[in-house]
Amino acid sequence: MPSNATKRLYIQNPEPITEPVQTSTIVIIHPGSLNLRIGRASDPLPVTIPQCIARKRISQTKASGSLILRPECVHSEAKLQFKVGLKQAEETVAARPMSTGEYRQTSSVKQLYNHNHGVKGQRTEVICQQMWTKTDSQPPIIVGQEAMYVNPADNYNLHWPMRWGRLNIHDGPGGTLTAVLADIEAIWATALQKHLDIPLKDLKMYKAMLLIPDVFSHKHTKHLMTLLLDRLGFGSAILHQESVCATFGSGVSSACVVDIGDQKTSVCCVEDGISHRNTRVTMDYGGSDITRCFHNMIQRSGINLRELDTQNTVDCLLLQEMKETYCSLDQDDSGVKEHSILIKKPEQHIVKYPIRLGEEVILTPMSLFFPDLLTLHGDLAHVQKRSEGDPEDPHDEFYLKMTTRETKLAKKKDNSDNKDASESNIGQFDDSTFQPQIDEDSNDNAESLQVTDIQKGGRGIEMEEEPETESEPVVQLMGVDQAILHSIDKCDNDETKKKMYSCIVVVGGGMMFEGAQQWLQYRVWVGMPPQYRLMLETMDVFTRPKDMDPRMVCWKGAAILACLDTTQELWITQREWRQYSVRMLRERAPFMW
Repeated sequence: MPSNATKRLYIQNPEPITEPVQTSTIVIIHPGSLNLRIGRASDPLPVTIPQCIARKRISQTKASGSLILRPECVHSEAKLQFKVGLKQAEETVAARPMSTGEYRQTSSVKQLYNHNHGVKGQRTEVICQQMWTKTDSQPPIIVGQEAMYVNPADNYNLHWPMRWGRLNIHDGPGGTLTAVLADIEAIWATALQKHLDIPLKDLKMYKAMLLIPDVFSHKHTKHLMTLLLDRLGFGSAILHQESVCATFGSGVSSACVVDIGDQKTSVCCVEDGISHRNTRVTMDYGGSDITRCFHNMIQRSGINLRELDTQNTVDCLLLQEMKETYCSLDQDDSGVKEHSILIKKPEQHIVKYPIRLGEEVILTPMSLFFPDLLTLHGDLAHVQKRSEGDPEDPHDEFYLKMTTRETKLAKKKDNSDNKDASESNIGQFDDSTFQPQIDEDSNDNAESLQVTDIQKGGRGIEMEEEPETESEPVVQLMGVDQAILHSIDKCDNDETKKKMYSCIVVVGGGMMFEGAQQWLQYRVWVGMPPQYRLMLETMDVFTRPKDMDPRMVCWKGAAILACLDTTQELWITQREWRQYSVRMLRERAPFMW
């Protein structure tokens, strides 16, 4: 009789679905640490809003609003770590020739410091057009762009429900799982009503596709599905991994996908729509950490922007804008250049700083290859872990593993008993005269004691032979190029590795620097095993797949996936989720749950 684990949770339709896919009723949701991208599958591009919410402060405790500061940067070795990373980056930049064959002329940090140190901000007569969000009516919540521009003096706390690509569970205000899910629900509901013009009461007629990270938490993913189907009330929903969606958005079947976001960098090898579990690695750094590195770099060159406070969200956005404007990985763009930094704060006069920048503009984005420049400390690299187990999913991988193990133990015990029986028949002799008279019902029965000892001894041996669990692989924080090499090395065979080396797709907004494609290709080529250089016919690195904004590629790929005929059998309805819960993900998820 087949076990319950192999039974189907639903009845498949004998006839294939022939109805046309209504793309206007499918909503694609791609939540990120900084931004939420949401739109109908029929839309050419999604709506992008900051995934944050301002809630009216109940207590005197104020939530931290910094986008770039983090506790992992505060440690005794930070300065030494920065120096080590800086030296490595400088040597690497100096060792690579420009397109002309010449080498870059490095600028003098001392001369830059002497010039920039004496520069003071020049107050202009122009007033910044950006206004603070009006809170006179005291709304309980403010979502998105308006939430970011709530005046810090107002009685509101700014919350970011997702950080580093996962739910932002922490000890501060609004850091519980319930509070985080409530924030996400409010943000998504506002986006659906305000930007997509979908009333919440009509969501039962819509389907939702949710993009999740490659390295995901089973528990958090389950809660997000409950949020979509139960709390928001979508008619049906489905999950898909970001890396697989990236390949569909890029128009390639197999690739090593590098996703560099605002706060996380993930690398994964995808082959024919399947994300290989062993190749997944995620590291907790991204564009916001490069922004902090840029701030450290300009301070090193004597630039002191007195008006900026890195604890303030608006000021962090200004620093991010400066990084995107001035930083580049163009090897040919060298020398000291003069720039005018404009400090634009809401409803205030714009302040101008005439400064000079040299090697800082290329050394800052080099922190993607040398993460010591980011001065991070701690366990910040992750691989896919086993499911923690769920009471609503009794036939999970733990059940399958234990039943398989018990079957093996029973077979071994039967074989052992048969062997002992045959040996006893061969060497049987009469030893009844030596047996003491013992009551059959007695607990001291020699036969029962003998069997018990054998069973105990046998079970101990079997337990030793069968390891309890496989230890999770440990990975260290590494540069993007090293993460690619690590991920490809985890592939099963040389043919798959060759595929991955020949096609590398970069998505996300964290590496949108001029010259990034050439640098990444150069670093991977230098680091890969020599035998693969001979095997490769081409090595393509796509930083703008199909000339598309790399931040939109995953969303666009999900919109394509949602319309495929094969996807129509995978939708989980609201009724099915309420009846079977997380078991439906094991049955229908398009990846190994």
